[in-house]
Amino acid sequence: MSVCEEIKEHYEAYALGALDVQELELVEAHLASGCLHCAAEVQRARWVVSQLAYLAPDCAPPKNLRKRVLRAAEAAGAGELRSWLPAWAWAAAAVVFLLFVYSVLQVRHLQDETSRLQAELGQERQRQRELLAERQASEQALVILSASGTREVKLKPQDPALPEIRAFWNPGQGLLVAGSNVPAPPETRTFQLWLVPKSGSPISAGLFQPDEAGKVLAVSLLEKQVAEITTLAVSEEPAGGLPQPTKDRIRWVGLI
Repeated sequence: MSVCEEIKEHYEAYALGALDVQELELVEAHLASGCLHCAAEVQRARWVVSQLAYLAPDCAPPKNLRKRVLRAAEAAGAGELRSWLPAWAWAAAAVVFLLFVYSVLQVRHLQDETSRLQAELGQERQRQRELLAERQASEQALVILSASGTREVKLKPQDPALPEIRAFWNPGQGLLVAGSNVPAPPETRTFQLWLVPKSGSPISAGLFQPDEAGKVLAVSLLEKQVAEITTLAVSEEPAGGLPQPTKDRIRWVGLI
């Protein structure tokens, strides 16, 4: 547990001067270390504590209050000053303080719980998007596999350490690439599909990454008809891909 987490429950008590010696030394040593986050939280707690006076209900002072204040001013020590305050006033102040601390802790707990739920909701939405993308890719893959004229192409690795992957090419429906045990490229790179026509430059058919298990299922739908394709290739390119493949980065090649 970090020191910030350890002392977060002590901000208000520190502002009130209600910590024991050990807790006080811990907080002050941490603040002296220059932690800007905890310093800001302590300043916030001091402001909140300064507002405690406004929690007391309005009431008319007793008629003899002036005399009692004057008598207290003549007292020599703090003990006499304390004696003119009735016990119920000290008890009421203690209740207000306890209610204040309880409210602060409850608010902080609710904030933490809200943050946790928001994070879980974000993760769930991301998972739903990923599942939807997988479902759409699977449906598109079935269309390509079942379409008339689809041809299977084996993509041979240029590096013997890489596994062979398969492609299914249909000029009217698109391209499906499937494989397993495919190692992921470096963090800042990606795999890029290429359609190589009989004449002309290679055409990018999209990017893909294997999942954590090394599985590949990539579907590329063509927006327009392309010239006669003779070769399929996969290269390793910078994240985002390139307009043309890097020749020494070709990882798989297959002839149609």
